[in-house]
Amino acid sequence: MRMVTGIIGSILLTLAIIHAFIPHSSALTFILLYASAAICAFATLYFNMHLILARVFAVGTTAVMFFCFAVFFKMAPHFHEEWYRSGAALEGVGMLLSAFAMIPVLSYFSCMLKAECRETMERDAGGSNFFSVPDSVPPDITEKVS
Repeated sequence: MRMVTGIIGSILLTLAIIHAFIPHSSALTFILLYASAAICAFATLYFNMHLILARVFAVGTTAVMFFCFAVFFKMAPHFHEEWYRSGAALEGVGMLLSAFAMIPVLSYFSCMLKAECRETMERDAGGSNFFSVPDSVPPDITEKVS
């Protein structure tokens, strides 16, 4: 999971750097959104995160995700019929994909806030098995399944 969030952070940082060289009136907005999204994604690479810091990053990731969606939906009415062939494609698709890319990052921080997940991540050498099943399942659950 950390590899996925590391790749997401690298892509978002690359988009922030690309927008630094594009002369546009709202380039600073794009740079700040992409950079803050990259910071949230790279924060998942920190192994021993304190619970309070995980909460702050969870709220921050949610805010960045909603701002990315808001910027995209503010831009969408101004797209012409072939917007995907113009320069607006980088901005529009970049905002939309970065908003969706924040979902795995947010799920990581959400997992950090759960006790069982924190224990599993600490036991499995830093969370390599993010989507794992607990070792001990109560017997009443197994009887209902079968």
